[in-house]
Amino acid sequence: MSLPKHKPTGSTSSMYSSHPPSLSSEYINIAPSPSKAEGKGQMYTKEGDANLRPPITYLPPPFPPPSYDPTVPARQSFMRRHRRFIKIVAYFTVIILVTAALVVPVFLWRGRWAEERKGASDLRLHLSVWILASWGFFILSNLLINLLPYIFRVLARLFNPGWVKYWRVFRFMRFGTTMLGGVLGTYCSFVYIIHNDKALFKKGPKKPDSKSMDWDDILKDLAINANKKLKKPSESDWNKIVNDILTMAVVWAVLFFLEQAAMLFVSIHYHYRADGIRIDESKRRRNALLTLYEASISLYAPFQAEFRSEDAIIRNGKGAGKGKFLSKFSSCNPKVIVDHALEDQRSSAAMAKRIWISLVAEGRDVLTVQDIIEVLGTHRRAEAEEAFANLDKNENGDINLNEMVLIVLETGRTRRVVYQGMTDINRAINVLDWMFRALIMMAVVIFGIVRYIPSLAKMKDAAGFAALGLTWGLGRSLYEFINGVIFIFFKHAYDVGDRVEVYNMAATNSVSVTVKRVSLLFTVFRRVDNGKDLQIGNDRLALKRLENVSRSGANREEVSVVVDFNTTFTDIQNLKFEIQRFLTSRENKRDYQPDCDVRVGSIFEMNKLELKVKFTHKSNWSNEELRAARSSKFMCALVAAIRRLSTPKPGSIQPVLTRRDEFEERSEQAAYKDLTVIPVTSDELAQDSNVATGAEIENWIGQASTGLRRRTDQTNGGVYFGT
Repeated sequence: MSLPKHKPTGSTSSMYSSHPPSLSSEYINIAPSPSKAEGKGQMYTKEGDANLRPPITYLPPPFPPPSYDPTVPARQSFMRRHRRFIKIVAYFTVIILVTAALVVPVFLWRGRWAEERKGASDLRLHLSVWILASWGFFILSNLLINLLPYIFRVLARLFNPGWVKYWRVFRFMRFGTTMLGGVLGTYCSFVYIIHNDKALFKKGPKKPDSKSMDWDDILKDLAINANKKLKKPSESDWNKIVNDILTMAVVWAVLFFLEQAAMLFVSIHYHYRADGIRIDESKRRRNALLTLYEASISLYAPFQAEFRSEDAIIRNGKGAGKGKFLSKFSSCNPKVIVDHALEDQRSSAAMAKRIWISLVAEGRDVLTVQDIIEVLGTHRRAEAEEAFANLDKNENGDINLNEMVLIVLETGRTRRVVYQGMTDINRAINVLDWMFRALIMMAVVIFGIVRYIPSLAKMKDAAGFAALGLTWGLGRSLYEFINGVIFIFFKHAYDVGDRVEVYNMAATNSVSVTVKRVSLLFTVFRRVDNGKDLQIGNDRLALKRLENVSRSGANREEVSVVVDFNTTFTDIQNLKFEIQRFLTSRENKRDYQPDCDVRVGSIFEMNKLELKVKFTHKSNWSNEELRAARSSKFMCALVAAIRRLSTPKPGSIQPVLTRRDEFEERSEQAAYKDLTVIPVTSDELAQDSNVATGAEIENWIGQASTGLRRRTDQTNGGVYFGT
């Protein structure tokens, strides 16, 4: 196989060369091969394709391009560069224009101030001043609530940095605070400027030489007079009615502000308690994957022969050439690529495979923290250790290919589940919010109607009996609503994506379900045994016993084994030793914790012994297929240990020994491997969307089991790929 000739740029004895971290540093890449096998994007495996691997050739780095300058910002449109300044200018322009329009009537009638000093009052002037003052209170409240978040952030940094994260709370309270301040200012200014001035509501003598229309008299004649039986026709009660309306508006503004604050508290408290930990863990894993992916594409540029098919799958999720997404974002930021890959199973598995194979040293089958340090460099040791710790949650010390794929798939699934859960809860909070707003508005309106319509006030007894009758029809719905609010927001037994065991209060058998959707009145589950959707009202769930498996730690499993009564204690200790050796072996340490326990549980009627074998999984049972595979693997190992030790069954005189020929022995070993295989992913993740199944991913990622990276005996300065 012929390769194009390239002039080497460094020593050919190692994969990397020691160099200072600068943008002018050269990377080590594998020259693309023009062979047909590489054109199809096939991976080099340890067996069979080893001879097809091209020789190492040192080329100039394709990433970043020579013209790349991180100090030069990307070009943006004028509107995007100055969007904040444009918003501020537009905001103050509207304020100035409206204020100028409201100030004009005040200046037109400013000559009446001299008459004000003599005891006369001008209603037009007072109304203009009151409207201008009301507008000023609304603007002042809005300016204050817009500046308060930034003032709070500055003060929090000085006194308690832990409070800085709450500065955005004030931004969500802008409308309620603006309405409260504006309505209070409107009410106070009306009382001070108009309501307390009694001279405004008396008709003065009309001037005989007046040739123009008296607008004061017209306004007073058109004033609302709800009381038709006034003792003094010269007086009007419209100011009292306006005062009562503004009072009700103040009550509404206060209740609305308190309701908005309560809903915001419920939302923050719920999301912080429910999603805070999962979001932080998801962010840490995503940042770790981003660091490793940047290192991977620095070692092997995108769409080189080694990872051509993986890069195509990472970009478009299909692997069938460059799709629309790939053609649009073929040179985009790695952050965008990682986020996009985590949304699809095929892309997640391809990214995991690319990262693992490119970082693992050649000939090795596990990824260690030392591999990451060699790639990133010793100057980034802390970052490498943090990235590896975020991925190695089981603390095995190394990560194989299957485990890497499982970690990336679980990271993507967690992101989707958190988003779905937040969407459902936000929908429930919005429903609760609008219901409370409607109740507040109905209460204020009904109070006003009853106050100013005497005929309805006389019917309040009949309305009370009618409301009491409606409670019989709406009582059940109200009960379900209140129970749903308490169960979802206060008890908070589960989140979307959690696996839950549902029991009746006095029952021992449970139904294993996965939370699919959370609503205010009901919850939709998916049964683990048959995959059917199950909907249960939240008021009924409040009466059941729930065990949240996903929130639990590592789950412990117990197996009961009945043996002959004459089984010696030495045989029991040997059985425990065999089980411990199985749990601590290199191929099983990723699935089980090393501790186990074998105890005698019962002797029955002194004719048999019941042994209780307890072992602990490395993770909980939220993934049913993974749990079942690990449990089956342990059962097969337990059967093999019992047969190997010739442990007698109950009632037998001596163990039955069977002989197998070589063919039967090979068949038995092959069947044992098939029964003890651990799946990479579960098909449950693909039930709701058209994505790859677990079998497809397992079959696809099995093409390579060792790394490609060439190691160096010298101290490696790491690969520098920009800032």
